[in-house]
Amino acid sequence: MTCGTLGEDLDALSGIVTAPGACPDGTDVVEITMPCEDGEYALDALWVQRAREDGTFDEAEQLTEDECVSPAEIAAAVQREFKTMKVAAPEATMQGNPPMVVNVHYPAYTTAAPQDRTVTLLGVPVVIRAEPTEFTWDFDDPYSADGSTLTTTSPGRPWHEGDATPDGSWVGHTYTRLGTPGQDPGTAVDAEGDAYRAGVTVTLTTTWQGRFRIQGTSTWTDIPGTISTTSTTAPTTVTEARTRLVCEDLDGNAVC
Repeated sequence: MTCGTLGEDLDALSGIVTAPGACPDGTDVVEITMPCEDGEYALDALWVQRAREDGTFDEAEQLTEDECVSPAEIAAAVQREFKTMKVAAPEATMQGNPPMVVNVHYPAYTTAAPQDRTVTLLGVPVVIRAEPTEFTWDFDDPYSADGSTLTTTSPGRPWHEGDATPDGSWVGHTYTRLGTPGQDPGTAVDAEGDAYRAGVTVTLTTTWQGRFRIQGTSTWTDIPGTISTTSTTAPTTVTEARTRLVCEDLDGNAVC
């Protein structure tokens, strides 16, 4: 910015200003732009003008030169910013009322959605978007034959009344066995003789891919590399489900 004489073409700098009211009477603030190549972005020189105690201003001091920033320079700055981007970890849910029972398939799902952040990099306003692309579930199950982890590109979905019974095609997990009580950590026996594991937690690691665009444009550009977040469910219990012979139905009627 500079002070130019009102009604006249600007042919010289009469004082660089940034503060309102810093131009003398008969002049006004005008903007000077630097010509750049197609695809480049112009960054104006940075000037500082300090206010005095009496309300007047010191002479302007130039801190940087006018310059043009290339898309490659912006992309490098965006990549650095993306690596430190604060992305909110999505909630992880393992559906089913506790305690969970062995040999039942429990759906797992998350509500991960793209997250945007607007920043100014090298003087250019940029929108950075983090998109969830991969989900790795650790079901805290060291004893079942199918293993403890599952990696998928689907966030999963909850079961609703009327849906088919969840099976192995759903994002989720089946605990098929427990550890040996008294031998394997976390496995014990309750008063009825049923084995159980307490403190079971499910951990979700979400992988995020980045894209960016210059604010005011519609073209998105991929950012190399990924970042990740971690979510953990509240601890729950996994127990056995034994078949027992009883002489009453669910309504309390004698049947034997």
